[in-house]
Amino acid sequence: MADFWDGEFDTKPWNELRKYWLDTFNTLTTYVKTNAEFYRKHLAKVDGINSFDALLDVPYMTKNEIRDAQAQGDKRLPLGTIQSARTEDIIQVISSSGTTGKPVYYGITLEDLEGWKDALANFTYTAGIRREDVVAHVVGTPIFAGGEPYFEGMRNIGAAVVWTGGQPTQRMLETIRNMYCTAVLGTTSFDLYLGENCKKLIGSEARDLNVRKVLGGGEAGLGEEQIRQKIREAWGATTIREIMGLADIMPGMWAECEEESGMHFTASRHIMVELLDPDTGKHLPWEPGVRGEPVYTTLLREATPVIRYSSHDYIEVEGVECKCGRTSPRIRCVGRVDDMLTYKAMNVFPTSIRDVIMTHFGSVATGYVQVVKDRPGQVKFENPIPVDIEVTPEGQDPQKLKYEIEAKIRDLLTVRIDANLVPPETIERTMYKTALTRVRNQK
Repeated sequence: MADFWDGEFDTKPWNELRKYWLDTFNTLTTYVKTNAEFYRKHLAKVDGINSFDALLDVPYMTKNEIRDAQAQGDKRLPLGTIQSARTEDIIQVISSSGTTGKPVYYGITLEDLEGWKDALANFTYTAGIRREDVVAHVVGTPIFAGGEPYFEGMRNIGAAVVWTGGQPTQRMLETIRNMYCTAVLGTTSFDLYLGENCKKLIGSEARDLNVRKVLGGGEAGLGEEQIRQKIREAWGATTIREIMGLADIMPGMWAECEEESGMHFTASRHIMVELLDPDTGKHLPWEPGVRGEPVYTTLLREATPVIRYSSHDYIEVEGVECKCGRTSPRIRCVGRVDDMLTYKAMNVFPTSIRDVIMTHFGSVATGYVQVVKDRPGQVKFENPIPVDIEVTPEGQDPQKLKYEIEAKIRDLLTVRIDANLVPPETIERTMYKTALTRVRNQK
């Protein structure tokens, strides 16, 4: 029997969702133009949208526009000119992580909070969390979107949440052991780090703890089978689920079901999503193999609504049907549009380089890879792209392995790299995302 948190929207046909989204979108635009100075200007030419394609006439929003609107705030409007609710009605503020620039802050009202708790419960429920679980939430910063909001969502299911984040790593693992946690939720790279370093830190293998469910997100990676397998082996887990959200819109919107073959859109009651070609700005079909950029609208948020937000994520549709009964397409995140690199005339994502390495050299590669740039904004490379690659040293001929990795990347991605093989734990781990790029001499 199918098992859903929000069966009504999880199984609603995609065409019916579009009608619901358009109706709610028009209500939203009336609300924001009445209540927010930014939107009165931004949507001045928008007056009723009667088809999905007509959404293309509504201007995008970017993070820089939101930052600029926020910079115009004052004591009356601390969240800037996109603030659409009275400050006295805002009960909480969350922040983006600031990994792509100055953090942006968002507010929620009591009504927003109830919606978030429902949406994030559906998100984590889809990813396998149940009332009987004891979940180690290892994100350390409450104000981040992946912090307190995830806590509220899992608590709404009824799961016992042990917020271990922010503690020293050894204490974190001791708490997971002492509380007999059944699930771990963190970034993909930190989930892997905890699993691989558990014995060194507390004298027990991670697989000997009680954890059988591992949820990972915050960065692309868990869609790569070799990384998934490393996490599975380290923890002895039977459930490995990739999850994804966006602080600016909803901290959790995509999650894998029990099929573990791509993430479903879990926020359709609260969020509208469009799939666009980032080059042309036109809609793309949700069909297997199609790649594009999701654009989001917060349909029901009162405090700081965001309309047609350009996410800069780059996703691929894995499928449009699923044995679980959900009607949402299943997707993987390929990378971020603004992370794309260019070698001569060829484009490549750092995640694609890592994917090739893990697929073909996973027996010796740890899964940690970093592109090395000469300056922060560098995206073009005329010489082979420098890449640090962690590998285990035992029984390897470094020069032979370097040549084989470079040749495989050249054959499959049509770009050249300069592979710098480094020992395990050379690339810095963090409790949040492990960067796929770094600037030379700025580790």
